[in-house]
Amino acid sequence: MAPKKARFLKNLISLVLDIFGIALIMGSVTLDLYQNDTGLYEIGNLQIAIIFVGITIAVIGNFTLQSPSLLTAVKSFKSVSFVVFMASLLLLMINSIGLGISLRNPNVYNGLEYAGKIRTPKYSAKEIYAQMDRDASIDEQYSEYVKRLTKLIFDGSVHYWEENEENNAYNLRVPIHENYLIYFSNLLTGNQQNHEFCRAERAIERSACVCSQSSKILADILGRNRVPTHIVGLEGHVVARARVDKEMDEWWLLDADYGVVIEHDIDDVESNLGYIQEAYEEQGYRQNFIDVLIDIYGPEGNSIIDENHECGEEDHLYLLKWLIPAMGILPFVAFMFIYQIRRQK
Repeated sequence: MAPKKARFLKNLISLVLDIFGIALIMGSVTLDLYQNDTGLYEIGNLQIAIIFVGITIAVIGNFTLQSPSLLTAVKSFKSVSFVVFMASLLLLMINSIGLGISLRNPNVYNGLEYAGKIRTPKYSAKEIYAQMDRDASIDEQYSEYVKRLTKLIFDGSVHYWEENEENNAYNLRVPIHENYLIYFSNLLTGNQQNHEFCRAERAIERSACVCSQSSKILADILGRNRVPTHIVGLEGHVVARARVDKEMDEWWLLDADYGVVIEHDIDDVESNLGYIQEAYEEQGYRQNFIDVLIDIYGPEGNSIIDENHECGEEDHLYLLKWLIPAMGILPFVAFMFIYQIRRQK
């Protein structure tokens, strides 16, 4: 009886280690996703270490503590289920490797020219994360906050959005190590369009933006700071619209792609395009560029864009990229435990 009890205890410890290792991996990531405003990009060295500790524990539990007949057990496992297990393990490795690879191409610090200005990020992604929320401790006024945030996003990004860039050097299309679900979906559908992130941190990390991407960054951050925000589509440009005074129902237009705040709502701008002249001239843009923007801000074709559905899908895909491999690994772990129990009877 003693040997049987010892083997049972050994197998029980093996199963516990497997489950504990997977729980460490999932817990380290999903807690960040749900409780930390900065999402996956604020995973620190300790959390990365926990993920790899979880992988190590799962491997030890599943292989080291099992009996030497592991090969026999694998052969007994249904081939389809075993393929699912191996594929899940591979996806888990891809996710883990992706945690250590930045979306930001260091070449952005060499400077990129747009609209007559040489742009280079003045801040790292983490420096932007640390400054992007409203400072409630000093009762920062919302009007000052939206100005500061617009400039912060402008200073921390570059305007670069080359469609169909062959080598995807700036990660304008989501790479496999970032999110394999988005990557394979685009691959299967033949979608070679650049991807605009809804989650601000992902776009900030990448740094390379276009007007609509910069507006999504603003909308996401301002929304978390309880500032009602809309995205406004113009004829050839996209800006954000934010409420800066609740009592007066005052709204301003924010153009983080050019670092410009227009202290008027879209209706006021459409009826007085001189506001565009003043706002962009103040930021040092040339007259020929301002003339183009004056035409763009005209009343024809302007609309409010609803991004809620699209952004919800992105968050689900980032959660699923971890849940799918975890669910693929668990059946094999359970099988190994059951196999060992039956084998010893």
